[in-house]
Amino acid sequence: MPVGKFDYDQAFDRNLGWLTLEEQAKLRQSTVAIAGLGGAGGFQAQALVRLGITRFKFADPDVFELTNLNRQIGATRESIGQSKVQTLRDMVLSINPEAEIELYPDGIHEGNINAFLTGADLVIDGIDFFALDAKLLLFRKSREKGLPVISSCPLGFGASLLIFSPQGMTFEDYFDFAAEMREEDRSFAFAFGLSPTPLCLSYMNERASELGSRRASSVSPGLMLVGAITGTEAVKLLTGKKKTCFVPTVYQTDLMTQKTVIRTYAQGMRSPLMRLKKWIILKFFLPSQKKPATQAGSVTVKQEAEKVL
Repeated sequence: MPVGKFDYDQAFDRNLGWLTLEEQAKLRQSTVAIAGLGGAGGFQAQALVRLGITRFKFADPDVFELTNLNRQIGATRESIGQSKVQTLRDMVLSINPEAEIELYPDGIHEGNINAFLTGADLVIDGIDFFALDAKLLLFRKSREKGLPVISSCPLGFGASLLIFSPQGMTFEDYFDFAAEMREEDRSFAFAFGLSPTPLCLSYMNERASELGSRRASSVSPGLMLVGAITGTEAVKLLTGKKKTCFVPTVYQTDLMTQKTVIRTYAQGMRSPLMRLKKWIILKFFLPSQKKPATQAGSVTVKQEAEKVL
């Protein structure tokens, strides 16, 4: 079937009514840098290109694997073994052939982070959960350049949203990272900060989080939510349509439990209460991460711990 002539105004006409002509024009001229094109980044790119954003920077060193099929929009049987940045570039161009896309197939690192961020209006963190050094680099350099960063994470059948302002709380301060932290402890602190009110605890099992073996479960509805949340916040940040809440305010929603929480943590995850919550989760819900002084407890004790959380 022949491909028809592309017309931007017609392609994105159905956005109008929810967006004004002026807002659509701002999106068209905006540049978004997405670091990580896997589960989160793929759906984030999909939402942004369909909103009419035309200029992108994509960074990811990985290729698609069979284990990605359950949750990553770019993963198909045909794309297994293919570069994620190349595949997502082709996906974006199949929607908007006028899109301008810079590729960073080595991911982000000290040698290219400045080029990756130069010219960007907004930064999206889609970096793999366990690549914390790359995340730290992204957030530090984005702050230096005065760029906001959206970080939205799937949590079971839900998602969380953290937006870091270059003038607000730092990534390290919010997540309560210490200078000489072990990798295992840092990973847990990061996971906890993404979900300080863990709405998914009631239906998760021990396979959902295996930090020691660098495995974290996720399902497609949570990642679709990540795309929707990120797209909405990108519109707010790029057009000024509505007020944005920055960290230490955190938004969490869960479709399985039908619960939504928006809370501000003035001290981030450093407060005594949040450190207590971390201890409770380690003791009663993640016994494989650290061996507690007593057995993980009865169902009754676990239910009482859930009330505290």
